[in-house]
Amino acid sequence: MNGSPGALPDVIWNDSVGSTNDEAQARVAREDCIPVWIAAAEQTCGKGRLGRHWVSKPGNLYASLIWPSDAEPRRLASLSLVAGLAVRDAVVMAGVTAPVQLKWPNDVLVGGKKVSGVLIETMDRAGSRVVIVGCGINLLHHPADTRWPATNISACGIIIEPRDMLEHLRSAMHTRLRQWADGAGLASIHADWMNAALGCGGRISVEGGKQGVFTGLNEDGALVLTLDDGSAWTHHAGDVEWLDQRGSS
Repeated sequence: MNGSPGALPDVIWNDSVGSTNDEAQARVAREDCIPVWIAAAEQTCGKGRLGRHWVSKPGNLYASLIWPSDAEPRRLASLSLVAGLAVRDAVVMAGVTAPVQLKWPNDVLVGGKKVSGVLIETMDRAGSRVVIVGCGINLLHHPADTRWPATNISACGIIIEPRDMLEHLRSAMHTRLRQWADGAGLASIHADWMNAALGCGGRISVEGGKQGVFTGLNEDGALVLTLDDGSAWTHHAGDVEWLDQRGSS
């Protein structure tokens, strides 16, 4: 692990930014000190996976960790699983007692509804690789009319300040990154992720139209389906539709 394993990274807190991931990228480009968290109570230009806009009202948590890593490039994809586990841990630490599940590749669900998403981006800096792990957690608000039903932590009867949730996330992410250890701990990460996974054994449709049964993850964290003809299909990236596990609206 290239980041310091002995101490939690510091936090740079902002009341409002365009995007915490963009702020993190600018910091990496300036070669400022890392690892570090960039966090905010509001984003004016928040972004999600595949270039989608991320609704970013004040009162939720938006945070990006800048983390140097010596992991092989193919191992970096598994960081979405690591981050999802860390966010799940943080949500449980905040006191949520409803089921907290993980939906491949990077969503955290409470009671079957999305409460958080993760966006992983990488940059090169002085010949080494830096990973930016962006996390958004719905604390007070959540968007309506989303492809998958959404919720927020306050709907569980828990009111928590963004800074307090960030402390849970800092601790949980640090623990999970130590477990991952630049890819050396993938087996245990996969086991923990599958224990909290949504829809294992359920039918899934992946981008491109293939359908099958979700049977697990491959060694790099890609989703594995068993197709109707009995063959295996590995899905590395793109949208996934759970055909029989959709959260209630």
